[in-house]
Order: sequence, then structure tokens, then C-alpha cells
Amino acid sequence: MNTLIPVTRMLDAALNHRHEPCGADATWNRTPRADVLESEKEFRILMDMPGVISEDLDISLENQTLTVKAERTGAAPEGFEAKRRERPAKSAFTRHFNLGNVVAAEGISANLDNGILQISLPKSEQSLPRKIEVQ
Repeated sequence: MNTLIPVTRMLDAALNHRHEPCGADATWNRTPRADVLESEKEFRILMDMPGVISEDLDISLENQTLTVKAERTGAAPEGFEAKRRERPAKSAFTRHFNLGNVVAAEGISANLDNGILQISLPKSEQSLPRKIEVQ
């Protein structure tokens, strides 16, 4: 009896990965993990984006929702043919973050370095703590 397949399926389910058939045109969808950090003046989102280049990223803000979309293609280099594929030929993912009105939209910036996407979200003036003087 081969117990490897059921264990693999259980691990995939536990890790919330969705696999689709592998092949030249197959896609594999997975939500990238993210850390959301907060300082006194800003929020920062760090996301793992292995194999993604900045041209393949689409980051937008609409109705106080930040959307991060990315697509990675893993085509075989020119002159090579894939004989076995364990890494997907294509990966596409989307992640949404509801920001509310605590972020100054005009100050949002993003940087991709060594497979880590860093999005800086400055807090709006209204959400910053302030000292109220008693008279």
C-alpha cells in the first residue's frame, strides 16, 4: 500500500496550496505569505515573491483596498525541453489588504529586492497619535 499520496494530499490541504495539473500551459495558484508590521508612523507589508520581477507585479489601491497581483513564468531556457516539471510553468496570485482610512494613499511605495516585496504605507495624519493639551 502506497501511503505517500494520501500524506502528500493532507500536507497540501494543511498548507492551503491548490495544485493544478503540471504541463506546459498549467498554472499553479498560491497565496504568498505576508507579514504586516507597524511603527509609529507607518505600516509595512513584506511578501515573499520568489522568481518574480518588478515588471510582473501589479499593485493598486481602490476603495481602501490594496491589491497585489503577480505572475511568474518558469519557461525552460532557450534550447532546453522540460523532461520533468516539479516547479510550475506558470504561477499567478492575488492578495488583498483592506487598509481602511488610516493610510495616506499618496505616500504608498513599493520595492522588490531579492524576492521580497516591501510595501510602505504611511499613516494618515488623522490616524497618528497626538498629544492634547489641557487648558
